[in-house]
Amino acid sequence: MEGRRATRGVAPAAAASVAAAVVPGPAEVAKRGRKSTARNRTPSPPPRKASPARKSPGRGRPPKAASPARRASPARKASPARKASPARKASPGRKPAAAKVAVKEAVVTTTTTTKVSPEEPRRSARIRISEQRDKSPVLKKTLRDKQLSVILDDAAEELSKKGSPAKSLTPNTSQRSVVTSTGGRATASRSVSVANDSQEFSDHEDMEFQSFRRDDNGVREKSYARRSASKQLQDLREFGGNLGAAAVLLLVPAFIFFINHFCSGAAHRDCSFKLPTNLDEFKAISTYFNREVAVIFLLFTWAIALISTIPIGKAVKIVDEIRGQQSYVFTGLSCATFTGLAVFVAEYCYKYPLISTISKGYNQLLVISLVHALITALLAFAKSRYVPQTAWNPYAKSGRILSDFFLGREINPLSFNTINLKLVHYHISLTLALLFNSIILYRNVHFPTLPTSETDLPLLDKLTFIARNTEFEPTPVLAASLTILYLLDLLAYEHHLTHSFDLQSEGFGAQLLLRYAVFPFTLTLLPKYIAAHKLPEVPVWALVAVAALSLVGLAIKRSANRLKHQYRLNPLGEKFIDLETLPTFQGRRLLVAKAWGRLRQPNYAGDILQSVALLPLLYWRFAWPPLLAVLFTVALLVHRAARLNERNAKKYNSAWQRYCASVPYALVPKVF
Repeated sequence: MEGRRATRGVAPAAAASVAAAVVPGPAEVAKRGRKSTARNRTPSPPPRKASPARKSPGRGRPPKAASPARRASPARKASPARKASPARKASPGRKPAAAKVAVKEAVVTTTTTTKVSPEEPRRSARIRISEQRDKSPVLKKTLRDKQLSVILDDAAEELSKKGSPAKSLTPNTSQRSVVTSTGGRATASRSVSVANDSQEFSDHEDMEFQSFRRDDNGVREKSYARRSASKQLQDLREFGGNLGAAAVLLLVPAFIFFINHFCSGAAHRDCSFKLPTNLDEFKAISTYFNREVAVIFLLFTWAIALISTIPIGKAVKIVDEIRGQQSYVFTGLSCATFTGLAVFVAEYCYKYPLISTISKGYNQLLVISLVHALITALLAFAKSRYVPQTAWNPYAKSGRILSDFFLGREINPLSFNTINLKLVHYHISLTLALLFNSIILYRNVHFPTLPTSETDLPLLDKLTFIARNTEFEPTPVLAASLTILYLLDLLAYEHHLTHSFDLQSEGFGAQLLLRYAVFPFTLTLLPKYIAAHKLPEVPVWALVAVAALSLVGLAIKRSANRLKHQYRLNPLGEKFIDLETLPTFQGRRLLVAKAWGRLRQPNYAGDILQSVALLPLLYWRFAWPPLLAVLFTVALLVHRAARLNERNAKKYNSAWQRYCASVPYALVPKVF
């Protein structure tokens, strides 16, 4: 009877060779001749349901405790499953308790070379290799190795949850290939030898993880990192890097100085580029510097900085994706009002000739303003070393010192955690331009002197007499008035800068500060030239056309900026329900309504229209320096629009391409 059972058990044993190769069952323990007394020392385990492959007549009932050990047939002894490898003999799965759990859960695992606790999670062989690299003085674990281990462990965990019979991502460490049968499908795992730190993966894994491999000294990885970083920095480079920054730093101040110098003073009244026979004026220090003018400028800048700390103005709070919540207090009108009061007190209370001092030292004031801008940019660049790099301007992280100095590392630097330096220099620029044009307006309006017989009249009668007898030069007054209106609009609606390119994206560097420094002088050069020559022959219709063109540009710019500002503050408001917008992958929406549906930069278009509005007046008396000053302003606006378009293309990608297809022109319809 025992011989017949042994003969019938050959086939089931061969069918279950894979399971026996991994976990030996309690039946095999009995077959190897274990004594019944040793088995009776422990409590008898509960009967388990036999698998279909092992089911045979008489095998369903539990074996008797006193039955003698039976002998296996020669065919059973020759079974490959009987030959256990050393790794299999040392496996904790040989224990009967572990075998019951393994059979009950029907989980087939690969063999291991070391004893592992059942509660310890299974780890990848690549993690063990990386741990050895940590201990090795030559090999060090890199970030790619950690990422690879995490990827493999996550994939293995997903496969174990799904019960997928796909290839195991954890290689076998038994120095041989093991084929396991699960549900009729075979899967294979390539062995990994960790003795000499050599890695052997399957062909699929070799192709998949080839990019993660590196030399022992990490040369390949470092070169790849350098190439990727170089490509990224090249994509973010503006103004041509160090060479472009050096050219702008040298040429722009020289250009602005010369066009203003040849339109100032009695020697250059004609405002033409005619070099004098004697070049001593360019050798004298007084041409570039005046101590009195320098003191006035420094007092003026400090006063603007102090006024900026007083919260008298429009306050706006926004939430930025990178810098978090930000709050701004726009005090431009307060700065302009204080400057006007200071000039009035100096002129009429202390009898100090402030207006004439500023007019005579116009060129020296330009040089001092340029030097002040460069020194401030240098101090801001030094200050940025103590600011986390996460707060830096992404276009000023190239490592090129001159380029980073030119673009500015910080976006909105604060002094004493209170004063926004960018807004302070913006207020200095606008207020100084407003002061220049107010002086031009004041000198071209001639107020009458009250006769002694009318000094006792009431105030209303005095004002009526002054209004009736006041005379003015129409062309200089119109030019100065339109420029003052342009500046007052910028100061009154200064809070529209909250979402502008200058405030949110432009770095606080030499480029921005030089632009702020030259702005009052380029804007004032044409009204100053007109006031010097009066241009009385300009007809009234030309003055009306110039005024209308300037007002149209002002209306376009202000309406576009107002719509953009209100939409950015509350994009879900009732006013914007019917407005057409274009969604982006960043969660924002691009305006495709009203002026923003016709031009991509309608605010810059209106600004350009205001800048060129006074150019027709040069028809009656032409000069190159005023024309070049206006063209320089237009070139700055066009270049800024191109920079903004390029940055938006990198930021919004395909959404910006769709927007450009819908709104093909940036500044001029049907042209550009």
